[in-house]
Amino acid sequence: MNIMKRKVIQLLLVLLLPVIAGCSGMDTIRLGQDKPEDLDKLLQQHEYARARQLTSKHASLDTATIQARISNDESAYEQQVHAEALALQSSNDLLGAVQVLSTALQKVPHSNSLRELRNTIEPERVKQLQTNEQEQLIARARYILNQQKLYQEQANLEAPTLGQRWEHKRNVKEAQALAEDLLEHGQQALDQNQMALAKTCLQLSQQLNATPEVDAMLADIHATEDAHKQVAFQETKLAKKKASIKKAKSRKKEQLDDRKKTAILLAEAQQALDRDDLQVARATVMQIPSSAITDSEVVAFRKELDQAIDVRVKKLMANGDAQYRADNVLQAVRTWTEALSLAPDNRYLRDRVERANKVLSRLQQLKRQQRKLPPHSLSVTVQPTRIRAVRSSPQP
Repeated sequence: MNIMKRKVIQLLLVLLLPVIAGCSGMDTIRLGQDKPEDLDKLLQQHEYARARQLTSKHASLDTATIQARISNDESAYEQQVHAEALALQSSNDLLGAVQVLSTALQKVPHSNSLRELRNTIEPERVKQLQTNEQEQLIARARYILNQQKLYQEQANLEAPTLGQRWEHKRNVKEAQALAEDLLEHGQQALDQNQMALAKTCLQLSQQLNATPEVDAMLADIHATEDAHKQVAFQETKLAKKKASIKKAKSRKKEQLDDRKKTAILLAEAQQALDRDDLQVARATVMQIPSSAITDSEVVAFRKELDQAIDVRVKKLMANGDAQYRADNVLQAVRTWTEALSLAPDNRYLRDRVERANKVLSRLQQLKRQQRKLPPHSLSVTVQPTRIRAVRSSPQP
C-alpha cells in the first residue's frame, strides 16, 4: 500500500469517526420522529439543531423562554467543546480534538468558532500523521539495513541456514517497498523545502534500493546545498566587510575625537604651566587619551613639564629638609607632601614623610604622657626627648 492510499484512508477515518460516534443517540431519538416530550432529552444530548426543528413544528414549544434556554445551553456547550478541543490540542491529541469538534459541529453546525478551530487543527493532524509515518519509515529502514549488514557478516563466516536465507529474502523485498515509500516522502519534503528530511529519506532509499531517480534527486540536493553554502559564504564575507568598514569609520572618528580632546587638554596644560600651576598642568596631561601620548607635541610638552616638576620637587625637598632641621617637623611634612603630589613615585620623599610622621606621632605620645606627670617633673623629661627627636633628621 503506497503512501497516498494510506493518507486517504487516514483522512476518511478522521472524518467518519465523529459521524459514527454521533450515531449513538439515534437509538432513542430518530430524526423526523421527535416529539414535544423529547425536548429535554434532545437538550441533554446537545441536539440543538433538532430541538429548534421540534420547536418550529409545535407552537406550544416555540416560546421565548424555551428559545432562550436552547440558546444558553447551546452557547455553554460551544464554550465547553472549544475548551476541551484546545486542551486536547495542547496535549498533542490532535485526532481527539478533531473528533470532538466534528461531533459538536453536527449538533451546532452554525458554530463558526468550532469550525474555525477544527480547520486550524486538521492540517496539524495531517502533518502529524505524515511526520509519524516518516519517523516509522526511517526507523524501519535503518533496522532493515542493519539486518542486511548482519546477514552479510554472518554469511562471510559460514553458510546461512534456510531460515536465515528466507528471512533475508523477505528483508530484501521489504527494503524495496520501503525505498519506494521513502522516495515519496523525500519528494514531499523537497516540495515543502525540508532539505534535511528529504536528504535523510533519499539517502536511506538509495541504500535500500539504489535507482537513477534517487541518485538524480540526491545530486540536486547536493547542488542546492553547495549553492546555499556559496551564498552563505558570500553573505558572511559581505557582512565581515561591512563590519570592517564600520569599525574603521568608528576608529577614525575616535582618532579625530582624541585629537580634538588632546589639543584642548594641551592648551589647558600649557596655560597652567605658564602660570606655574604644576598640579593642574600635571592632572590635565594625565587626561590626554592613550592613543595620543606618542604624538610629538604631547611628548615635547611632557618633557617640558617634567623638567619644571623636577626643579619644583628639588626645591620643595630642600625647603622641607631645612624646615625639619629647624625643628619645624609639621611644616616639613606639608612641604614634602606637596612635592610628593608632583612626584608620587619619588621614594626619597616618601621615606622623609614616613619618618617625619613617626616623629610627630612620638612627640604626640610624649605630650600625652607629660600631661599625666606632676608639674615639677615636666621640665626634666620633655626637653631631652624633644632634642633627640630633632636630631633624628632624615638624610637626603
